[in-house]
Amino acid sequence: MVFDEGRQAGRILILPALMIILTITLLRFPRGFFRHPASLLFSSIRGNLLNYLVLGNFILLTGAFLIQKQELWIGLALVAAMPASLEIILLGILLRIEKNYVFTSISGTYLGALLIVPLVSLCFFKYIQINYWNIAVLILCLIALPLVLSRLIVEKDWDRILRKHENTLIDFCHFIVFYAISANSSMFLKKLSDDLVFISLIALTSTFLFYFLIRRIGLYFHGQENKVNFFILLGTMKDYGLAGGIALTLFNPEVAVPPLVFAVFTFIYMNWLSFKARRIEDDCGDV
Repeated sequence: MVFDEGRQAGRILILPALMIILTITLLRFPRGFFRHPASLLFSSIRGNLLNYLVLGNFILLTGAFLIQKQELWIGLALVAAMPASLEIILLGILLRIEKNYVFTSISGTYLGALLIVPLVSLCFFKYIQINYWNIAVLILCLIALPLVLSRLIVEKDWDRILRKHENTLIDFCHFIVFYAISANSSMFLKKLSDDLVFISLIALTSTFLFYFLIRRIGLYFHGQENKVNFFILLGTMKDYGLAGGIALTLFNPEVAVPPLVFAVFTFIYMNWLSFKARRIEDDCGDV
């Protein structure tokens, strides 16, 4: 069983760990990528439409009808407000998606989160006693600050030093993030409830079912394989670690349950996608 000290340490370390993950991941973006924010916002519309309008609205609407407990509903609302998962970058390479598509769309969803997260808070958390200033500061620290730090590191060429250890640092920080979320919310998973079943069904639908739905639509309109895969990733994956970090920092641990459930399904989903991509690659190599 997880010790109380581990739970407390996790809640303290989760925000620094998230900042490190975001900062190191942003180092993969080329120099000068963020120098023209106006054109970046325009070209990232597709990413925001898929991530927020399609996936985010599905999570919000199904949660509003199916989830009864307030804490779990708050957790689902946080999940819906999150930007696209950074793991899309690695999956994009595996699925041979053009890097510019991936970088532009992911950065667009993170810039969109600067508006979406406070907006969701004002709309859905207005009857909860919460300091909205804390939400604004938290979002700036978790999105704007890593962006500034990553550009500074790239401009100073310090990224060459970090590249040697970036995978180790990211893996360790991911361990801290999901250890903290699971350790603090595990006590609420012991008793199976209707709400937990519905959250699991929403998570399953928003990953595997959305995969088949988006793929079927894309192929129906004769979309190119790499573009269809690009739409699939943006329409099925959000940053659940970020949602869990915000939940543990601003709310009670039960709010972190939906991000944890979604993270588990997404982990299985990512491994399934990786397996499919490698199998296709092996089949092509044998031809």
